[in-house]
Amino acid sequence: MLAAALGAGDVACVEMAVPADPAAAKAAVERLRDLAQERGVAFLLRDDGALAARSACDGVVVGPGTYAAARKAVGAQAIVGVMVGTSRHEAMEAGEAGADFIGFDADAEIVSWWTEMMEVPCVAALPEADFRRVAAEGWTDAQTAVAAIRGLG
Repeated sequence: MLAAALGAGDVACVEMAVPADPAAAKAAVERLRDLAQERGVAFLLRDDGALAARSACDGVVVGPGTYAAARKAVGAQAIVGVMVGTSRHEAMEAGEAGADFIGFDADAEIVSWWTEMMEVPCVAALPEADFRRVAAEGWTDAQTAVAAIRGLG
């Protein structure tokens, strides 16, 4: 599914949720990381900076209040994004701390505010965002993922 999606349009980054089973996580990370990186696409893990660092991923995406620990785990050269839902306060804190991008829920008002007021790029499943993400329901199967990626352009 990922290979098809990556071929469907201009993809800058892939974010992967880490499976609970360590063996499954290691195998999935290696396979999907290679698929993404071979195509020049950044590969980020969700909420596991230590695994991202050990696995030569490009970075990590974490929740509010965890930026410092994530940055320490992955190092200064890696990407650290912070997902903040719809909290302006948490977004500003993460941006001030040094996050490489801020992720928002699909709330056009806050995304528009952020892009007008702040320099740190934002990610959301909205056209107003600096970078657009495919919502979770866009990853149900290869055909849906391809359609979702094509719909971003």
